[in-house]
Amino acid sequence: MFKERYRILYYITVALFIVYVLFLVWVILFKMEFSLSRIEHVRTYNLIPFYYEQNQNSGFHHSEVRNNILAFIPLGIYLSSLFPKQGFMRRAAIIFAFSLALECSQFALAVGRFDITDLITNTIGGIAGAGICLIIYSLIRDKAKGGMIAAIPADVLTILAVGVMVLMLLLN
Repeated sequence: MFKERYRILYYITVALFIVYVLFLVWVILFKMEFSLSRIEHVRTYNLIPFYYEQNQNSGFHHSEVRNNILAFIPLGIYLSSLFPKQGFMRRAAIIFAFSLALECSQFALAVGRFDITDLITNTIGGIAGAGICLIIYSLIRDKAKGGMIAAIPADVLTILAVGVMVLMLLLN
């Protein structure tokens, strides 16, 4: 009985992981726009961690740091849930590489700025998600079962985030 539920939940989680990744790319690269002409074309970079230029409302941007961390927590949960046999360091490397690819893409496509702070905070968020799964694994002992239990909040958050965005788009 559990194996059948596990398989169904696994396929739902795979589908929602794909939706999550596409959603994240859309938010980060395309700034939630459907037309590239409406995206501000910027090709800059910041290699100083947690540094913000004077014209960006100087000071530490708590909300940006928080949002980046929160946005990437599901990535760590999904990777841990879908690939429980991969080691923690390998998942951390994948999270870092994915974030680096997004940051480099923003610069290459001139749709944003490569920011080392984003790379750091995105990676911290993903690692936090993987850490949440490690805690669940230690409590449940069965990695497959623990992974699927950990995936449920990520699945729900993905559905809610996409639902809110769809609602916002329909109301505009």
